[in-house]
Amino acid sequence: MADSRRQYERIDIELPCRLFIVDGGELYFEAFCHTGNLCLGGVFVTTDTLMRVGVDLTVELMLPDGPLAVAGRIVHRNEHEADEGFDAGMGVEFQNVDQNARETLLRYFTPERYRVFYESLVGEFPHIEKELEVPQISLVLNLWEEWKVRQEGGPRATEAGAPPPPRRRRR
Repeated sequence: MADSRRQYERIDIELPCRLFIVDGGELYFEAFCHTGNLCLGGVFVTTDTLMRVGVDLTVELMLPDGPLAVAGRIVHRNEHEADEGFDAGMGVEFQNVDQNARETLLRYFTPERYRVFYESLVGEFPHIEKELEVPQISLVLNLWEEWKVRQEGGPRATEAGAPPPPRRRRR
């Protein structure tokens, strides 16, 4: 993790997502974009449609197993010219993540080191591959790391904040 203040790892991942705001039961705002990176506390969305910091909205992540809607708040924004080398977009911190969404995020959030651990585990105990898959191991490892952080007085993963923008991809 490059940022020493970061308590939770982020993964660079491009997923389709939808940002929307419902006001009084009516759809007030809707935009379609992609994620640039994701952590358990938030997401950076790459988009030219920038909103002001502090706006509450819903982020609907289009995960392979189906969409996941999570309430969020814009905590920073990045314009094209503002930061050379970064994509334009917004950091959205997840808010009030319910138990089902939290479990989905924990299962889905699989850093490469968890995959390496899984391969090592299966290499040592081949029968485990029939009983456990990477998302289940990811859930356990994420919860273990979160438990360790909380033992030290840190926040839960879903209270950790939105990730910064990813570096602009070289084309």
